[in-house]
Amino acid sequence: MSKKIKLLILIIMSMSVYFIYNNTKDKTINIISLGDSHAEGITSYGIKDYSYDDYLKLFLKDHKINTNLEKYSSKDMSIDKMLFIIKNTNKIKKDLRDSHILIINLGYNDLLYKLISREKLENSIYEINRDYNNLIKEIRKYYHNQIIVIGYSTNNIEDYYQVKGITMLNNVLKSNEEITYIDTVSLLKDDKRYFSNPNSNYPSNLAYMEISKKIIKKLEKIRNI
Repeated sequence: MSKKIKLLILIIMSMSVYFIYNNTKDKTINIISLGDSHAEGITSYGIKDYSYDDYLKLFLKDHKINTNLEKYSSKDMSIDKMLFIIKNTNKIKKDLRDSHILIINLGYNDLLYKLISREKLENSIYEINRDYNNLIKEIRKYYHNQIIVIGYSTNNIEDYYQVKGITMLNNVLKSNEEITYIDTVSLLKDDKRYFSNPNSNYPSNLAYMEISKKIIKKLEKIRNI
């Protein structure tokens, strides 16, 4: 990456932080994160560490922005499980109402659970699309700010069928007009350090940091904090 591009990214991030600070200096920014093992911060070597939402919280705090992070994530979390939790848990409904930033990283477990055979991939994607749109509709009953959805990377996968499935999943995730999508395939494609273990598709700490920087840039659009 050239020095000019790095400088431009730094300027954009600084402007984003300046905007957020000026609009929130007397408030606490509430972040809610819904996700699977990626939101948990599972790294390339299977260790739970900081994820993108944790780095986002640190970044905002370093810039003197009061921040609170509520996580609803687990390794086996899926779209349909999260939909059930929101419908039946008053606390998460309250957290959604009180939040300024919502980050979602869901869908891969749904793909694994629903995918029985290669012939049924299309049907699995159809069901995921239905559940995902229902999840966004349910969230919108309580939360009215920007929704950031993190896509899944295929950068460290060689299996054609798996790449095809994740690509179709990503197309579903970014197709909803209610959300702001982060494409991790293109974001993490240029540095092998983003996937430090060649036998794992989980990101490294550096990759999670890059995703958090991308989230910061997306936050320029926030107007209702």
